[in-house]
Amino acid sequence: MEWWFHLPLALWCLWVFAVGLGVGSFVNVLIARLPHEKSVIWPNSRCFTCFQPIRLTDNLPVLGYLRLRGRCRNCRTPFSPSYLGIEVLMGVLFLVIFLVECVGQATDGPGFFKPWAYTPGLKFSYISSLPVPPAEVWVYWATHAFLVAALVASAAIDARHQIIPTQITYVGTVVGIVLSTLLPWPWPSLGTSLGPNAATMSWIVPEALPRIPTGVMVWPCWGPLPSWAPAGSWQLGLLSSLVGAAFGMGLVRVIKFLFEVGIGKEALGLGDADLLMMVGAFLGWQVVFFSFFIGAVAALVLKVPMMIWDAVRRRPASGELAFGPGLALGVGVTWFGWPWLGNYARVLFEPIALAVVAVCLTGGMLVAGLLLRRK
Repeated sequence: MEWWFHLPLALWCLWVFAVGLGVGSFVNVLIARLPHEKSVIWPNSRCFTCFQPIRLTDNLPVLGYLRLRGRCRNCRTPFSPSYLGIEVLMGVLFLVIFLVECVGQATDGPGFFKPWAYTPGLKFSYISSLPVPPAEVWVYWATHAFLVAALVASAAIDARHQIIPTQITYVGTVVGIVLSTLLPWPWPSLGTSLGPNAATMSWIVPEALPRIPTGVMVWPCWGPLPSWAPAGSWQLGLLSSLVGAAFGMGLVRVIKFLFEVGIGKEALGLGDADLLMMVGAFLGWQVVFFSFFIGAVAALVLKVPMMIWDAVRRRPASGELAFGPGLALGVGVTWFGWPWLGNYARVLFEPIALAVVAVCLTGGMLVAGLLLRRK
């Protein structure tokens, strides 16, 4: 394939990256204002030192920061490099979602773009469709891009202030429920992609796993599907989203209660429950289940460089552990690792196995709290 066949893709990637930079600029506004209960709409952006409004040209993502060399035009006070970092991060993440989840589904495309997950309804021709990709591609991308922006904003605020604003998680949950209802699993695939025996086959058997397609929501709430909520129906979309949101909120609250009973003091925060509630509304309860435990490990790993940074700057190390960044990273690992994690997630469709896992986890958290209290 000649190089000029890839020009439309390069232009779309550039556009997606630019949109991510713009959204990153708004995410910076959320990070700066929401912890202080300020409006994110009014007033317009201004320097926090001299309080002079920032010109429109100076407020352009990345370009404005580089043009002023990271300083206020009026008082020359340096801006935090995190503004630039958040904008670039959002641009990269938006581009990754587009390449992995959308372009990866294209047929007759470059060999290094492989289908990341089983999403039959998102297939499109790389050559004939790339000048204007199908609308389903952009809806699919925009839905997940919204979730990524909410996760980055929540994680950054939690890392700085040890809070996760409900303005993000509650609004994100409502948006997730609405989109999941309008784009019910397995959208953009058809319900017929499950195969003729999927309605009665136990989804825990290995033969059923390759037939479970992914959509905007990774998997439905349960399988086989109930007769009143068939695949592709708004009833299934609403049910899956509500179950995911309830599971995300309840999982953290139950573990928080059991761990606090054992250790005898407050642990975890309700903002973490709200964050997973939002994730469950978008991606389903199975992703929430894995994200919590992967996020717990990620939070501990992220704490190490923070302790080193405090030591370098000779500041007293904070004893608090912000769980939000770890959870956001756990969601990303689970989400993009679903083609592999799904092999282990099928046990979540077996009631007995699920009950055993629930008893072991809840009992383990209580015992862990008691051991820590004794120590």
